[in-house]
Amino acid sequence: MFKKLTKQEYQDLFKKALFSTFFHASEWHEFLEKEFKWLKFEYYSYGEKLLFPVARAGNKLISLPFCEYGGPLPLKENINFSDFQRDILEEFGKNIKIKFHPEIKIGGAESDISTRWIENLKNISEQELLNSFRKTLRHEIRNAQDRNLEIKKCSNEQEFEKFYSLYVANLKRKKTVPYPFPVIKFLYQQPSSEILLALRKNKGSQTPKIIAGSLFLHYNKFVHYFLSASDYKYRDLGANYLILWEKIKILCGKDLIFDLGASPQGSALEIFKRGWGGTEYPIYQIGIKKSPAFAKASAGREESLRYSKIRNIWGLLPVFVIKKISRYFIKYRI
Repeated sequence: MFKKLTKQEYQDLFKKALFSTFFHASEWHEFLEKEFKWLKFEYYSYGEKLLFPVARAGNKLISLPFCEYGGPLPLKENINFSDFQRDILEEFGKNIKIKFHPEIKIGGAESDISTRWIENLKNISEQELLNSFRKTLRHEIRNAQDRNLEIKKCSNEQEFEKFYSLYVANLKRKKTVPYPFPVIKFLYQQPSSEILLALRKNKGSQTPKIIAGSLFLHYNKFVHYFLSASDYKYRDLGANYLILWEKIKILCGKDLIFDLGASPQGSALEIFKRGWGGTEYPIYQIGIKKSPAFAKASAGREESLRYSKIRNIWGLLPVFVIKKISRYFIKYRI
């Protein structure tokens, strides 16, 4: 039922997949293997139905690391989730994590992670879209517009490094390991992907200050809101709300889908994204789930940093130290 493939066999079948993203491309996998010696990719097919890459990290198999969605690619329509779940757990055991992109239509599963897509942008006006948002969200957007913030594309290395510093500082406050600098830079450098920045001009300074930013990944018909960061000092200005709204306005009239990204159902993040409207889609997952119960039951080096004693120390480290050591700790987050 499962066949291990060479990289060339994977690349040949990859061209026949009904759906894919750049996360599935072997160039991305080669980059990750070069950056992280503890990560090695393997490739499999599931009969003539599915193609999927997995990364081996220690005794875990992950499809795909650093990606909100998973690796299985359909070679045919109408995949039976229950059959695939049964077969893959029998083949590889439970120490595997596979997620499915919502674009891959499957059934027979439950999920506690979801995303929201704002669709039909081609046939909706800015005002109609704004009216569809939650009332409190519209207020946040108007409030941010009144602060005279400037929204611009990240256009040079200095601006990118400032954005990354804000991102690391945000993850430090959450006591979570940030994606290492090379990973974010690689994603940013993908064709059509971009970072939008919010700038504020302070009194007595001729140079506007970068106070927030968001990374958007473009692939196929999707524009994916991948991650954001902001200066905690200016948290009440609503800069990230304005960035999101400016990005969505650009997409009005275009035949694209704005993907707000994954969030645990019932979380504060999911409630925030629900305010933007759109349609909710489940993200199905097989195998390892980073729930509190799982993490507490885990032992040794594979324990999630979020639930380990190290977490309390992490929040005390300087940002420049976190930047240097994140590449060694990120394995406990994926």
